[in-house]
Amino acid sequence: NSYIKPTTEPKGQVWPGKASYLTNYPRLNTKGLSSVTIDNTQNNSDIFVKLKSLAGNAGKIVRVFYIPAFGKFKVSTVNAGIYDIRYRDLASGKYARSDPLTLEEIVTSTGRKYSNTTLTIYKVANGNMEMHSLSEANF
Repeated sequence: NSYIKPTTEPKGQVWPGKASYLTNYPRLNTKGLSSVTIDNTQNNSDIFVKLKSLAGNAGKIVRVFYIPAFGKFKVSTVNAGIYDIRYRDLASGKYARSDPLTLEEIVTSTGRKYSNTTLTIYKVANGNMEMHSLSEANF
């Protein structure tokens, strides 16, 4: 494989030293109670990740973040809705996306129920979510 991890993210900032949001990208859909944790602890590759809302015709990227090899990151205060995770494996250069995730907020007599979803990224094909190859254009 001739792919080499770039020293900076696409907008020119150096990759963070730990799992975190990338600066210079918008943080949208931040009024909800749901969360999505991306667990990269089973993977020896750093990943560049986008949380995409699938609402509307084109959808939109609502969070952009980085997770080093063997790390994890929790995306909090996410609005209810349907999303997917798109990521680039920074060791191979390959892109992938998850199946759609539905985040719900339901008002009950005792308060609100909301989604706390964990998605585990595996190098091998036995992950808890099916991952689909993705082109760079669709990332």
